[in-house]
Amino acid sequence: MRTKVQDLIQKNGVITGLKPAGKFEALVTVASFLCSVNGLPDADIVSGKIVDREKEMSTGIGYGIAIPHARLSGIDRLYMVAARVAEGIEFDSLDGAPVNLIFMMISPASTSTDHTQVLSALSQIMSYEDVRKQLLEAESPEAFVDIIAAAETKYIGMI
Repeated sequence: MRTKVQDLIQKNGVITGLKPAGKFEALVTVASFLCSVNGLPDADIVSGKIVDREKEMSTGIGYGIAIPHARLSGIDRLYMVAARVAEGIEFDSLDGAPVNLIFMMISPASTSTDHTQVLSALSQIMSYEDVRKQLLEAESPEAFVDIIAAAETKYIGMI
């Protein structure tokens, strides 16, 4: 059975008003948040892995979306959080557009199938303009998560 995005992003795992000075500040802030809400130690290690991955290649996939991710030893499952940056930040995205929505994921070093499937599903969900627009307008973390769940059910189905 496929790991669903809606099962990974919890209502307490969304920052709706992130205001970073730049891309790397955003990555460190969101990585620390991910560790905090999931009770994971070593936020510095997670931040470092995410930043190192980002320096290799931008995770800005276009349409105002970035999906920074890393694989780490010492964790037992996938973890994901989301953040919204209303004014957008430069992210060296594929299309050159600023990023407004960040979905950060870490997964166990030994897991590749779940990691890839979740990245693929999230990319597919975010390809729909109506979903992106709704997420930018969501009034609360709860509404944000509900939009993700509805979009995943509608566009990916209950596989």
